[in-house]
Amino acid sequence: MAINLEKSDNKVKFYYSENGKQYGPYNREDIISKIDRDTLVWREGIEWTNASKLEEFKSVFQSEISQSDEFEYTVDRPYVESKSTSVNQKMFSAPFSFNGRIRRLEYGISIIIYYTAAAILNAIAIDSPIFLLGFIPILWFLFAQGTKRCHDRGNPGWWQIIPYYVFWMIFADGVKHDSVYGSSPK
Repeated sequence: MAINLEKSDNKVKFYYSENGKQYGPYNREDIISKIDRDTLVWREGIEWTNASKLEEFKSVFQSEISQSDEFEYTVDRPYVESKSTSVNQKMFSAPFSFNGRIRRLEYGISIIIYYTAAAILNAIAIDSPIFLLGFIPILWFLFAQGTKRCHDRGNPGWWQIIPYYVFWMIFADGVKHDSVYGSSPK
């Protein structure tokens, strides 16, 4: 159901939601300064939806959408698309996820964290064996980080179970271009 804004622009009242709180009512001009393209917006006749999906705000966010959706094609990797406005990935942004790629430094720190946590758990588990259950999350962490490091090398995560492959993951450089596993973490 579309509302004709030219005739009743002052009558249409919008509400937006931020951090679980609802604000409004606002007319179109006032709400534009308070929202971005991903803000949830509501008005009579629609459900809560992202502002960029509403016909009333498409013209406002159109330039922002077209800039973020540009693709970059290069000669050395013609079949891989990447956003030209890529943001560097922060270390340990998703330590338990098996998706993506990480650098050698993050993987090396992950190994240090694992062995430190394992030593502490072993010392505590002598008196209370229930603490051995703590190995579940730290092993998950180690395998997730190892999988992402394998992805950076251009290999599937299963390669980390190859004996001594851990040294290759620590000392060998990752694939420099984007791959099926994600963009380069450098």
